[in-house]
Amino acid sequence: MHPEKYFSLNEIALMSICGALIFVMKVVFKVPVHIPGHSGIFWVIPMIVGISIVRKPGTGTYIGLISGLLGSFFGLGALHVFDIFSYLTIGVVADICGVVFAYRFDSLAVGVITGALSNVVKMVVHYGVQILLGVPQYFIILGIGLSSVTYIVFGGLGGLISVYIVRRLTRAGVIGEKNG
Repeated sequence: MHPEKYFSLNEIALMSICGALIFVMKVVFKVPVHIPGHSGIFWVIPMIVGISIVRKPGTGTYIGLISGLLGSFFGLGALHVFDIFSYLTIGVVADICGVVFAYRFDSLAVGVITGALSNVVKMVVHYGVQILLGVPQYFIILGIGLSSVTYIVFGGLGGLISVYIVRRLTRAGVIGEKNG
């Protein structure tokens, strides 16, 4: 007799695709707007949609781990190998939001809050790594002011878009009350 696994093979495949999609979106949607946190509008979507479909604690962490490993391996982010920490952390925060808000990612408030919090945490981890690497703290404090506002706005917008996607998937029967 085999013990039942926490994540099914289908769930692992879906979470892996969502993690890879975050990485791909970061690569494909390189918009040269030079506004901090603007990529949050893109990467928040597969994170929230993946958590909405699987609905189990650890889903966001797994998705964040996959996207962080890809980002670290290919070294496309500013922090290269340290990108794994920021993506793992955003997954943990999205997981916490999922549990706290009972996976109600069809709610505008929950989607926006989750997107904004996840994107801000990514900023905090980036600045934390920079402090550990020896970047002068006054440069970091200067950058946090404007950055925190734009990270909140773009993360919230990504969360807002995910709400509409989750609602459509729910109406289509892809997301239901029961875990698949």
